[in-house]
Amino acid sequence: MLTLSTRTAVAAALAEARGRGVSGEAIAAGLGISRVAVSKHVAALRALGYEIASAPRVGYRLERAPDACLPEEVAPLLRDALWVACEGGPELGSTNDEAKRLARAGAPEGTAVVAARQTGGRGRFGRTWESPAGGAYVSCVLRPNLPPSDVAPLSLVVAAGAARGLATLGLDAGIKWPNDLEWHGRKLGGILLEMAAEADRVDWVVIGCGINVAEAGHARGASVREVLPRVRVAEVAATVLDGIAGAYRELLAEGFAGIARECAARATLTGRAVTIRDAAGDVMAEGTVTGIDDGGALLLEREGAVRSVRAGEVTLRD
Repeated sequence: MLTLSTRTAVAAALAEARGRGVSGEAIAAGLGISRVAVSKHVAALRALGYEIASAPRVGYRLERAPDACLPEEVAPLLRDALWVACEGGPELGSTNDEAKRLARAGAPEGTAVVAARQTGGRGRFGRTWESPAGGAYVSCVLRPNLPPSDVAPLSLVVAAGAARGLATLGLDAGIKWPNDLEWHGRKLGGILLEMAAEADRVDWVVIGCGINVAEAGHARGASVREVLPRVRVAEVAATVLDGIAGAYRELLAEGFAGIARECAARATLTGRAVTIRDAAGDVMAEGTVTGIDDGGALLLEREGAVRSVRAGEVTLRD
């Protein structure tokens, strides 16, 4: 069960009043805190960009909440039972780094970390991930009871889950193997998996997902608001997290085979001629993509032979 921080609970109480005034005394009584504590949390919310009016005999009235990926905005929208905590803030170096810190400290599975902006966002192979304000930047702590070898397709599982979440809002995203979301051939978001494991078991997995919401981030990018101009950033973050939770649950219960079919249906590389390179830039394989197998590997055909590739960086040859 998701536990809201006191500040998030105060923000939720103001939002639930739907523009009407609510007294500090009523909020304090509902949350079991003092009126002084309510006042301090209201001040903190104002510092985050919440416009909150106050007047005698009227109380506090929420006039506008910031359109940002903040725990105070995302947590009340989470619906899946996987989520137990939502941490973060207006700016982090990296949501993945914070989630890893929490995982090492014993944070339970279902701990989410969100940020309105990242100053040190990362992609695969240590690349910089531009993370300006207006995007949805989320990470989560998972503790799957699986051997490390079975975690290999988790990036695709997360991609499928994130695409499901976006579909509930009305955006049909594609999956570019192994870890990108695309819309009309342009990058909409990326996924980064980091893990701590022993030979026979996984200790924890941290999954990060960044989605371009307000703007594309770069010339070849896409943004959610090209399709959904009025969607709020927190709504995107919450639906993506809930979609990830559902896909993760399916992986644990049924394995990857079922989700593999969904990934194949959403695959944007099928039929394309590609080159696969390793982290050093050396060519590992070339061919035409024919699909994704039940283990999450990319299937390449060349001169009548089909081979599977389980990792690498994809570039289009055509």
